[in-house]
Amino acid sequence: MNDLNRSDLNIETVVEAFEVMGRYLRERGLIGEIAIYGGTAILFQFPWRKTTEDVDVIIRTDEGAVKDAAAFAATSLGLPDEWLNNYVGGFTPEVEAEAFFSAYGEYPRGEKPGLRVFLAKPEYRCAMKLKALERESVEDRDFEDAVRLGLEIGKETTDELSRLFSSFFPDEALGPNAAARLLEVAEQIRSRRRPQ
Repeated sequence: MNDLNRSDLNIETVVEAFEVMGRYLRERGLIGEIAIYGGTAILFQFPWRKTTEDVDVIIRTDEGAVKDAAAFAATSLGLPDEWLNNYVGGFTPEVEAEAFFSAYGEYPRGEKPGLRVFLAKPEYRCAMKLKALERESVEDRDFEDAVRLGLEIGKETTDELSRLFSSFFPDEALGPNAAARLLEVAEQIRSRRRPQ
């Protein structure tokens, strides 16, 4: 079995795992659906993210079967047991609109699907990363992701970032640590913006 580190999941590895999951589910007459968040959503959308530690998802259908498919993929490909996890729920609003997501693909590709994958849109990811600033992250990755996502979506002031957060989390306020770092995020975005 391959001892792949959690930080070694690249796009090719994740797609290969989705292929295995899709076949597993299809062979059982099922179609599972997952929504991807975190570094993996960034990995699939932007070239500046090269790897992810794990795949943060919310399982939309057939939760038990999707978890079984993920375990089968882990065994088949030598992935860590929790390469696919659903711990992201603490960073999502109670109600998520379909507009927060885009369809990414069906697996296995080019065959009858067993797995449908959706990605959290960059604006939603940025709002979630702002919320995540409430806690510390390894190498301050949440901060770096918030800055890079802010650059990608063109939000560069504290007001724009605050409005973005409120648009996805209307019933919440940023925690005190996250709110305190908002100015720092905005300053970093502006300092990195390329001159027009």
